[in-house]
Amino acid sequence: MSLKSKACFHLVLYGLACWTLISLMEAAPQIADYFQTGGSASFELNATPFLLFAACAALYMYAEKKKRAVKKHSLVPDEFEEQDERERMMTAKACRSSYIAVYFSLPAAAVLLLFYPLIQPHLPFFPILLIFILMMIQHLSYVLTFHKHGKNSGS
Repeated sequence: MSLKSKACFHLVLYGLACWTLISLMEAAPQIADYFQTGGSASFELNATPFLLFAACAALYMYAEKKKRAVKKHSLVPDEFEEQDERERMMTAKACRSSYIAVYFSLPAAAVLLLFYPLIQPHLPFFPILLIFILMMIQHLSYVLTFHKHGKNSGS
């Protein structure tokens, strides 16, 4: 699988994971009430994000299974499977770029969290969105830098 398709899969999986957590957060009070009353109450949980996340994760793992062992797949991110010194250098530059992106976006996220009490009635899952946006920023900066240095090195 190419770098672009892996990056797209990762971004879709991040989005689906975010949607899944938001659905779980919306149902959490009902679930807590269900367990506190001993099952006399009921709760409603949107299963769509859970099923889509599971399907996309299974599809991604199936596509990657051909290249990597399952044990290695679960422990090492795709980005750190370098074949030679040139790829190690590209990974180092991409990691540096990703670190710099997080270095600047994390304080911006902290400032945005200062406004959370004002936003909470309208957008109670704002911190979840913020965390996943930070993850996407980090991943995109890594992939774009890796791709840029890959083009410059003649690959």
